[in-house]
Amino acid sequence: MKAESDGQDEMAGGVAAEGGGGGGEGSTSSEATINAAERYMKEVMETFGDQEEKLVMFREIMNDFRTERTDIAGVVGRVKELFKGHNNLIEGFNFFLPKGYEITVDKHQPPPETLEFIRLVKERDESVYRRFMDVIFRYQREHMDLIKLCREVGALFSEDYPDLFVKFIRFLPPT
Repeated sequence: MKAESDGQDEMAGGVAAEGGGGGGEGSTSSEATINAAERYMKEVMETFGDQEEKLVMFREIMNDFRTERTDIAGVVGRVKELFKGHNNLIEGFNFFLPKGYEITVDKHQPPPETLEFIRLVKERDESVYRRFMDVIFRYQREHMDLIKLCREVGALFSEDYPDLFVKFIRFLPPT
């Protein structure tokens, strides 16, 4: 991440000037920029729709930057903390950053919510936990498609633990 801005590219109203940011789509079309911003906000809303405080905090971060109460480094730090465990949102935020700035995440560290979910499965039923982990490892190893993964996990959880299946679905990427 670049330490200081050269002043040319500033985030205005949540959208990077000069048509894109550090790691984002980088289109010079204002329509493409607006569409990307809308897609990103939709993803944020879907992820935190039931956590109003996170949505309010995100708006505050963007407003603080727009009104120059926070610099780019401050925005980056606050976004990383707010969206901790949601690497897709952290990386997606790069679109809004000025050229030369980019947020990176450790792809090998599972999000805390994932670890909590796995712990919950294990606490509920050790046998189901082992079979669930087998399915997950096979999904990764064999590059199983999401539909097959959902069917297998659904069959595993549906009878005794339907609430776990609902929670599991939240971890899947949007289709």
